[in-house]
Amino acid sequence: MNKENAFSNKHKILAFTLTLLTFVMGTSEFVIVGLLTEVSTDLSIPIATAGSLISGFAIAYAIGTPILTGFVSRFAKYPLMLVLISLFILGNIVSALSSSYGILITSRVVTAVVSGVLTALAMSIANDSMPKEKRSSIITFIFAGFTIANVMGVPLGTMVGQWSNWHMTFWLTAALDGVIGT
Repeated sequence: MNKENAFSNKHKILAFTLTLLTFVMGTSEFVIVGLLTEVSTDLSIPIATAGSLISGFAIAYAIGTPILTGFVSRFAKYPLMLVLISLFILGNIVSALSSSYGILITSRVVTAVVSGVLTALAMSIANDSMPKEKRSSIITFIFAGFTIANVMGVPLGTMVGQWSNWHMTFWLTAALDGVIGT
């Protein structure tokens, strides 16, 4: 294998990994929509309170992402990505273990902010690492991870959560992200 092919394969693996990362983050972000009834019943909270898990995530993502991104932008990208993936996994584990609304909303807020920074970091890494002529298409694929999450990940995660329990969906998300981080 010549150097050009190895270089090309390295880029393909990186692009696939970043796309898989956005898929898992998108699934984690949006799957709660399909599990509101299960969460509401299990935690003995009104459905409207369970629904605030969606808005809480969105608000944390919108406000926390630029703040944390600005704070961590001085750190090396790859080690930072590994730390953030670890925090994302931890946030999903805490969500999976949650037995109260307070713990669940806190873990969702942490996961939201980390997810936002990971998205920005994935785009930055793709921009820095990919050949100029491939950047736009690779970034498109990475963003496609969110779309694929909405089409495949969320329905599958919802199905898992409804067949088993909503905790299992977060265990699955943490496990998938663990695969990415290795």
